[in-house]
Amino acid sequence: MKSLIPIFVLAAALANLPAAGVELTPEQIQSLKARLKSLKDNLDSHITSRNVSAGQAFAAAAADPRAAVELYVNCVKMVEYDREGRPEADFRAWRESQADRLKDPQFVASLQQQLRYLTLSCQAAESEDKAQIFGALMAYVDSLSNLTEMPAGPVTQSVAGSVFAKAYYLERLLGTTENWEPVPINIAGIYSRTIMPYLREKDPASLMNAWDKRIEQQARLVSMLEEKKAEELRGMNRDEERRARGNQTNQGGALGEHSKEEFTQKTLPQLQWGKLKDMFQYVDQVNGAKGMLDFVEANLKHELGEQFYAEFEDLIESAQGVGSARKPGTEDLPNQ
Repeated sequence: MKSLIPIFVLAAALANLPAAGVELTPEQIQSLKARLKSLKDNLDSHITSRNVSAGQAFAAAAADPRAAVELYVNCVKMVEYDREGRPEADFRAWRESQADRLKDPQFVASLQQQLRYLTLSCQAAESEDKAQIFGALMAYVDSLSNLTEMPAGPVTQSVAGSVFAKAYYLERLLGTTENWEPVPINIAGIYSRTIMPYLREKDPASLMNAWDKRIEQQARLVSMLEEKKAEELRGMNRDEERRARGNQTNQGGALGEHSKEEFTQKTLPQLQWGKLKDMFQYVDQVNGAKGMLDFVEANLKHELGEQFYAEFEDLIESAQGVGSARKPGTEDLPNQ
């Protein structure tokens, strides 16, 4: 219904225009543009109010398990039953079938985690300056690495596709933000899409600390997931274990990338390399170059060794001739 209001008003404005086949005058075009601008201002104000209201509802529900379940059930009813014109009896049958799931502590905790991230997502979408939410986002990411249960359900999926986003018409808002990670559990995505770009632009001095936190948090999450996977496999016979391992491998999304072997052999070296590159480009060229040179030498035979070498070579080539444009303290490297 929200899109019908501006269309109706525009139709009323067009009613007084000349009949078909007659071109608009420059004055009429300017008049329409002015009306459209007024409509756009009103629409933007409405959308902002709706987004703020949604964020407040998400924040309140995130703080209370019962409220989280109640909001979830209400949103499912609105999106999948009321808007679809399905009978009330169908909804009641669904709710009865979900009774055990709605009482499952792991599912409820996942709902609350998703709602916390939805709150931040709404705030980020309405804020041009990420500084206003940066502290809360860092605290949120730290909370992810301290989880004690295997993440499941809503928290492993994009918030843009959640029933909460659909209920509040937020799919487009939350699904098209380039500098915002849509999956609440994806620590790597949150850092690479939001935290690191923000620090590179606004606070380079904090980059190294952020890299250390990222590496520690991703390693902690991987360890927790590996421990939980091992617990699931204990006591199984060979066929059950094979099926369970297949299910773990096929989880996909943010969790499927967090096997211990994958993290140790590939992800961790890439994170360490990313830290050194940022040091060179944004903090300290001298120590960054020294660190990269040592890293490349130590990892020449690594599967990513060729990539590390090529990137290092490109960075050094691009740094040549910078001269006085370099940041203070980035004088030429001494001979090794």
